[in-house]
Amino acid sequence: MRTLPNFLYIGTGRAGSTWLFEALRQHPEVFVTPVKETSYFDLNLARGLDWYGDFFADADGHRAVGEIAHRYWRRPELAAQIRAALGPVKLLVCFRRPEDFVLSAYQFARRNGRFEGSPADWMSHRFEPQSLAYHGLLKPWVDAFGRDAIFIGCFDDLKADPEAFFASVCRFLGVTECRLPVLLQDKVNAAARPRSAGLALTVNKLSKRFKRHGGQRLIAWVKRQSLVQRLLYSPLEAGARPVLSNEARNTIRAIAETELQRLDAEFGTRFGQRWYGAADSVPTAAAA
Repeated sequence: MRTLPNFLYIGTGRAGSTWLFEALRQHPEVFVTPVKETSYFDLNLARGLDWYGDFFADADGHRAVGEIAHRYWRRPELAAQIRAALGPVKLLVCFRRPEDFVLSAYQFARRNGRFEGSPADWMSHRFEPQSLAYHGLLKPWVDAFGRDAIFIGCFDDLKADPEAFFASVCRFLGVTECRLPVLLQDKVNAAARPRSAGLALTVNKLSKRFKRHGGQRLIAWVKRQSLVQRLLYSPLEAGARPVLSNEARNTIRAIAETELQRLDAEFGTRFGQRWYGAADSVPTAAAA
């Protein structure tokens, strides 16, 4: 009988998904696909469930079997489709403070050679307000799977206490809580700059092309080669990290706040109070 996942991490990107992938890979009771994203439901559906099932060929004997698949997050029509194909699986979601999410998306685009402007340029030309529709993006998944089937985490908690955050994920998945390896008590996929924007862009385009043609295993192998990563990218020094202007932060907050209020009211979270409560203020660019 074909083994298929009983959990998926569906979103968002830029909120610890790579860290979670690495952490789950270390857990003896958890199996995750050998590639971070199979892109089955959004790019490779025509290949069929047997193709998808091959990614879980070694999953026998594991209590939790899953995939990190945050590409699905921005495709609400996939919620019902995945429910029909996989049944009542558990879902993991992690939200990040909107300003931090936008800045991280900007840095990631620069890292991959897909954008060379400033944060202000990003806000003017590439910022997607829909990416902050946290309530609207979550609702189709709640409708399809039910609120109790969804773990809703906060990236701030992951940063503050990775051990406690991972323990809460383990409890949700029904596996034994275990300690994190030392190397996972720090950032994974941290911000970096391309050594050559043109080369990074070419690699990124090739990666996307391979994802559409079943080359996920090759992509995963390349990403795990530390020499390749060192040749492509260099770490960002603390003083070189970009910041958002107060105007950009106010724009983001104006878009996000209503969504967070709806999210909190309907699904019992407290992100609005946590990030934009009465005692909270929009930090200045200098303090960010």
